[in-house]
Amino acid sequence: MNIILRLFNRIRFRRTIKRDESTNVVNGIAKARKLYKELIPKAHPDCHQDKKEIAEEFTQRINENRFNYEALLLLEREVEEKLYNK
Repeated sequence: MNIILRLFNRIRFRRTIKRDESTNVVNGIAKARKLYKELIPKAHPDCHQDKKEIAEEFTQRINENRFNYEALLLLEREVEEKLYNK
């Protein structure tokens, strides 16, 4: 009986882990570094002399979220909208 309860609890615990959190961890490891290296030159303040304050803010936010893939995707969209007017 004890073995059946352990098995049941293990299955129930696995279901409580959110799929979004686990995929963000995997993507953070695999994809965040590449995206970070692409975003830093795009948002660097030296490349945007006319929008230097905005570029500094983006660079700081990118550095804070360099391991969070989902946040970097959102920042990529914001950088393109505000710095490149796309």
